[in-house]
Amino acid sequence: MTEFLDASTDVSGEPDGSALRELEDRVLWLSTAMVHHANRVRPNRTGLKVGGHQASSASLVSIMTSLWFRHLTAEDRVSVKPHASPVLHAINYLLGELERDYVTRLRAFGGLQSYPSRTKDPDPVDYSTGSVGIGATATVWGALARRYVNREHATARPAGRQYALLGDAELDEGA
Repeated sequence: MTEFLDASTDVSGEPDGSALRELEDRVLWLSTAMVHHANRVRPNRTGLKVGGHQASSASLVSIMTSLWFRHLTAEDRVSVKPHASPVLHAINYLLGELERDYVTRLRAFGGLQSYPSRTKDPDPVDYSTGSVGIGATATVWGALARRYVNREHATARPAGRQYALLGDAELDEGA
């Protein structure tokens, strides 16, 4: 894992198609490696898997890579489904927003959460989505709050966009 972490990828500027594909491959590798390390490599007295869902993470790699490396602005906010937390952490690592030692600490004490958490994760998270179903509505409330503040306080701030990245569980659970 360390050889891959040491390899550099230029994330400055807007990547072209081939560079975006290279970033997507790195995000996929890092996110699945995080889950594998948590379940199979890190010492574990009980032998039980600590979690992480590689397929659920992989389902959002293309969308999240495109959003973070090509489309998002500083004003945009994204709610990421809980099972795609490793993808968010991998992207934040590549952007320099997450220290390297956290990459091997998914679901470890004092490490990365198995869901995006604004209060418990060391890297940037727009919305905590630990409770399945909350992420789907968080962006609606975020957009309404931003619209209200802009209207009532006559701020000339850019509105930004709200994205909700969901899976079947978020749509089944509701909030």
